[in-house]
Amino acid sequence: MLFWGSKSTSALAIVFISFVLMSYTAPSHAQYRANGDDLALLFCSYVQANDSTGFRNALRDLRLRLRDIYPRVRCNGSSMIQFSASSNAYDIGRFIAHSVLIDDLYSSGDIAWVKNQEPTHPIAEVVRARSQAARSDR
Repeated sequence: MLFWGSKSTSALAIVFISFVLMSYTAPSHAQYRANGDDLALLFCSYVQANDSTGFRNALRDLRLRLRDIYPRVRCNGSSMIQFSASSNAYDIGRFIAHSVLIDDLYSSGDIAWVKNQEPTHPIAEVVRARSQAARSDR
């Protein structure tokens, strides 16, 4: 006869709890890999919220580099830099402008977009500086 507190009951309880814990699948950032739209939504929400810490943590958790995702992620039809400017998220916009490849700034239309911005626009200043530095290197 089994009584609570006996060794066999404790062992059975441990096995049961272990089985329950192993069968539970916690949601993680890895689930975003299944759907590119979800991944884009994740990063666009960080951009809109001007949350550079969350943005960097998501990149690290997913083992991605900004340079790898920037050309493919569009936020409301705009590049992440243009979307950050329209969301008044200047800190993350400057971070992104510093981090992406200059070729991606050209291919995404960010260089052309800068031409229509004020000279003192915080994000446009960074993009202009990157563009000028690239031209002087060539």
